[in-house]
Amino acid sequence: MTGSKHPGRKSMENLSKLLAEDIMSASDEDLLAEFTESGGDPNAEAERLRALFEASIVKANKSRLAAARAGAAANRNAPRFSTACSPQDARQRLRSVLNRPGIPQRLTLAARKENELSDADVLGMLDDLRDLGLLPEEDDLA
Repeated sequence: MTGSKHPGRKSMENLSKLLAEDIMSASDEDLLAEFTESGGDPNAEAERLRALFEASIVKANKSRLAAARAGAAANRNAPRFSTACSPQDARQRLRSVLNRPGIPQRLTLAARKENELSDADVLGMLDDLRDLGLLPEEDDLA
């Protein structure tokens, strides 16, 4: 037996495809007339579907909001290096990390030109280095 475990499955798939094609090729007027003939109220059905669609949008938005809140809370609770030192101290710490053997080859050109970075960039870079595990524990005040 070379077919599926369910011999009628192929026939059902073909029937489903034909029905879907029949519905997709029907005009809006034909579909509306058939729905009305079967006792349906098109306006009530449209309102029901609109409410269902709006409820799904609200549910998706609430889910995204919950994820954003969780991410913000995690970010708020994560210790940040930048709050623990002055910009001058941060530049010194960045220089000490950049001067370690093997580090400069692994960093971008912007990171290697520390003197051209703003204080905020330097502090952010120290945060990134800490997150990557490149900042030594004794230098990590957070």
